[in-house]
Amino acid sequence: MKRPILSPTLAANEKVIALRATGRKVYHMGFGQAPFPVHPRLHKALCDNAHQQQYLGVAGLPELCEAVLSHQAALTGLNPDDYDVIVGPGSKLILYALQMAIPGDIMLPVPSWVSYAPQAGLLGQHVIDVPTVSVDNTLQLTAENLEKAWHKAKGNGLNPTKLLINFPGNPTGISITDSDLQAITEFCRSQAITLISDEIYGRLSFDGQYRSASTHFPEGAVVTTGLSKHLSLGGWRLGVGIVPKAIDGLHQSLIQIASETWSCVSTPVQFAAIEAYALHTDVEEFIDNSRQIHKIVNTHIADSLRCMGFDCPTPTGAFYTWPDLANKPNAAPARFKNSQQLADHLLDDYGIVSLPGDAFGEQPSNLRLRLSGCDYDGALALSTLKTYGADKLLANIDEFAPSVSGALQQFEKFSQHR
Repeated sequence: MKRPILSPTLAANEKVIALRATGRKVYHMGFGQAPFPVHPRLHKALCDNAHQQQYLGVAGLPELCEAVLSHQAALTGLNPDDYDVIVGPGSKLILYALQMAIPGDIMLPVPSWVSYAPQAGLLGQHVIDVPTVSVDNTLQLTAENLEKAWHKAKGNGLNPTKLLINFPGNPTGISITDSDLQAITEFCRSQAITLISDEIYGRLSFDGQYRSASTHFPEGAVVTTGLSKHLSLGGWRLGVGIVPKAIDGLHQSLIQIASETWSCVSTPVQFAAIEAYALHTDVEEFIDNSRQIHKIVNTHIADSLRCMGFDCPTPTGAFYTWPDLANKPNAAPARFKNSQQLADHLLDDYGIVSLPGDAFGEQPSNLRLRLSGCDYDGALALSTLKTYGADKLLANIDEFAPSVSGALQQFEKFSQHR
């Protein structure tokens, strides 16, 4: 099958830009770009370091690597002496480098983020799907399903050596419980599988708790994260990989890959990022306020869709919902053969930009969509929170997030006219 030229998320964003340039009214729920302004402390730090023009070491600015480990130690209790850090141009490329550096085939939950499987394909590696289980309005990755998928892959002559998980998850907005995380890490330890833990949304768990695979599997879990989601700094393109020294040679392999590809991350950005990892009170307050707004907006989206009769798990983090827009009970037979047809219809007839579930590995016949609840004025949302408080923020959602409210009105029309 011919691969698309662009990642589905990037393609959706470019489509919106093009449509809006023509004057078309569209509701952008296809791209996960956090909407809040750059924190003033970080803005100043970047300006103050604009003169830094030298190449830095491939692994990253030493002071930044130290700040990253100190930050993670404060969040998770890890021992900084047990880890190395690599700084990359976004965590996405670090994830690709990890797939390259760890020989063998990769196990991926279904659903999972759009770029994991294509990255494996670019490297000529096989993807081993691991179904998730629907329990109590959530999707769970269980050790039992991992075990079944591992044995099936081995029986088919594949070589499953790594598992990539992401929580809170894109596309679902659902996290992994501590007990499930413990079971997943025990499975990986028992089968000598390297666990790649994409924790880019870790600081956006709605309960305020940062969960990390490194807590349960310090010797075998590689953590990737960055600044793009909880600090709305996607365009800074700074990600980090936190690599256990117990995985012999992995950090050196990543440095070798980096030296032949990205060389180093923008020097001014690296210097400025030290401030992002310093746990300043004002920056931490900014993160907490952003998390509250993400929770209110995306819980509202899920609640609204359920009121329309659709199945939609309540998100527990990040800024996504994962509704099933199949026909309601006793409704007419479905007129959409797959989720792509559904997404196309919503765009053509209702102006809603979404991503079809099959972009995330879901069966095409399942009418799942990934909706991103980020299309609003982040600065206005923060000021609204300051003015009204979290308890009354939802009542003012039309003021700071009219595009989100408009999209839900369009979904209501769709619900009534299918």
